[in-house]
Formats: sequence, C-alpha cells, structure tokens
Amino acid sequence: MIRHTVAYRFRDDVDRATIDALQAELETFPAQYPAMQRWSSGLNRSTRDDRFTHAFSVEFDTEAELAAYLSSERHERFVAEVWRPVIAERAIVSYEYTPSAGEPMTAVSTRPHGPFGMEYARIEVPDLDETIDFLVYHVGLQVEERTAERAYLRADIEHHCLELIAAPHREIGHTVAVGYSVESAEVLEQIQKRVLDAGLEVFDLEERQQALCDEGFAVRDPDGMVVELFTEYQEYAEAPHVELRPVDLVHPFLITEKFDEMVGFYSGVLGFIPSDHVVGSTTFFRCEDRYHHSLAISRSRGEGSFVGHLCFAMKSLDHVMRMRARALYKGRPIVSDMVNHSASTSIAFYMHDPRFGPRYELCDSHRVFTPEEHETHRARKMPADPRNIDVWRPAADDWGRF
Repeated sequence: MIRHTVAYRFRDDVDRATIDALQAELETFPAQYPAMQRWSSGLNRSTRDDRFTHAFSVEFDTEAELAAYLSSERHERFVAEVWRPVIAERAIVSYEYTPSAGEPMTAVSTRPHGPFGMEYARIEVPDLDETIDFLVYHVGLQVEERTAERAYLRADIEHHCLELIAAPHREIGHTVAVGYSVESAEVLEQIQKRVLDAGLEVFDLEERQQALCDEGFAVRDPDGMVVELFTEYQEYAEAPHVELRPVDLVHPFLITEKFDEMVGFYSGVLGFIPSDHVVGSTTFFRCEDRYHHSLAISRSRGEGSFVGHLCFAMKSLDHVMRMRARALYKGRPIVSDMVNHSASTSIAFYMHDPRFGPRYELCDSHRVFTPEEHETHRARKMPADPRNIDVWRPAADDWGRF
C-alpha cells in the first residue's frame, strides 16, 4: 500500500468562504478518483507544532495509481487554479507500507459491475433561449455549443451535463434520455450482455453522442426513457472559469408507475446497487463512483411517470445558499426549501419552473461511500416517515414541506 499525506496552511489573507469551498472540493476527490482508499481530512490538532492548519491522507494499492492521480488533468487543474493561489505552505509525504496482520484490506470485488456515474440528461424544452438563461444564472452552468435547435451546457470538465433540444410543440420541459459513463470496455460489454439476455432491444447511441465517447449503446427503461451507456466520455482540460457553478451532476430522481419493473431493470440488468429503501416509496441506487445515490426511483402516486428532479452538487454550502439567494431575488419558485437529507447527508433546495425541465436540486456534501463501504454496505429499510427524507422535519406527519 502507498499512503499519501499532505499537510498545508492557507495564506493569511484567504477568507473563510474560499477555505470552505476548497475543503468541500477536496472531499469530492474519492468520488472522482476510484483508486483512492481510506480518505480522511481535518484540522491540525497538534499542540506541539501548529505550522500547518490542515491535512488530508489517502491510500492507493500501488505507486502507479498514486502517479496516475497526481498527473491527471483534473488534479493538475485543481492545483493550478484552486490550490496554489491560496496555499502559503505545504508538506507532502508518500510512503509504502505493508498492512499488519488483521488490518482490513480493500475487498476484491467479484460482483458484476454497473455504470460508473451519471454524465448528462437530454431535455426537450419549449423555449431554448429562456431555458439557457435560467440554467446559466440559477444553476451556474456554462454554454459550450449552441445552434438554433440544440445546446450543450457543462458544469465541470465533462463535455456536457445537460443537452437541450428546442421543442416548441411542448408546453413543459421533458427529459427524454440520461447518460451514464462506464469504467471500461469490459464492463460495458458485460452490461450489454445482461441487457440482451433480458430480451431487451439494444440500439445505437444518438449520432452526436457517438462522437463524444469511444463506444457505447442505448436501451429503453420500462417507462420508455432512453438510457445511454458509454466509455471514455470526452473532457475539457479545464473547468469553466465560473465561481458559482456545480462540480457534478449527481443523479436523476425518477417517478414511475412501474416501480417494481424499474427497480428490476436498473438493478438486475444495468447493475445499479441499492443503497437504501424508503419502504413502499423509494429506492436509492449507487454507481461505481460511490455517491450514496446516482439514481433514485420513487413510486408514482397517480402522477404518471417522469423525471422528478436532477441533482447538482455545488462546491460548498455557501454556494448553495448564494444560488438560493439568486432564486429569491429573481422570484424563481423554490418548491422545497433547505432539506437536510437523512440518507445521503446532503443539504439542498429545489427550484422548479416546468418550462425548463424537471426540478433542479442544488446540494452540498452528498455522501460518498468509501471503497470498503461500497462493497459491504447493506441497504437499510426505512419507514415511510418524512424524517427519513429530511432530518429537519419535526414529526411523522410533516409531509407538507417537501
């Protein structure tokens, strides 16, 4: 094993919001670098040496995995744009060690693997210009490509997280597809075999998406929504130069009249892993990126089947609150205000204007499982109590706030 430890001190003129934003971005690293194990970080508690104020430590199986992390474009961009401008001093130590007898090692997984993580949603909208304006100002996305009929918007370095299609015939936005990356060609082949073995039709990726990845395929879920799966999704060398922006598109929340079929499709066929259940209501699924959930499926209460919301992870709670302030200032509808999610530990609010697509959830601190938890976590069965959705609910009958 290789243990990599970094101790550091911020410059004296750096404000608290900047420190919190950097610390929050560091906490997303385990989800972005699957080779990382046993991540931990915190304040320096030493009473003998206070030269450094913070530190983090992480382990890798091999030196090559550490080198791949250090030389990755994402890491180099973070160091150049975020780290160096605010860090006064740092010390780095990396060393090899052999775990002692009885020390837990990362389990070697023999289970079938599923998708790595969510990359984008494709949404048909009645007014392309108004939707773009909303998503740029209120979500923090950046327009990368634009024609009269279509627009690509991105949050971080991935090519896009939302693809918008002009659909003047629609009265409200409608999500027609979601895209998930897969970690290797071998896993992609395994997933495709499970799809075919289930008797489902496999068809080509949309032509534009074919040009943005190495290989992939598409399949329809039981509700008819297209799910695209692919490898080597294209990335930019740098994230957008926008301070108030998401760092990731985390999950869709699907509301369905075919709950059992949808759960069986996404878990039994595509390989999503259950993280938690709200009995009779909702199941949360994770991907190989280890977010508590990269997908949620909820039983429809006579509403039909549709994408209920898309969740974006922001850099910090401060950035969530700044976006909330923008929504209040512009009079945009906040349909669920400041929810402290019990299962995923994230704090969020939700905006919704049906012309622009589903609800948009902006959250902070969505739980990321450790590699060990990812392999061993047992999905909890939680009663259908609003406190199992939001720990700030006062009682079991407080359903009104969500």
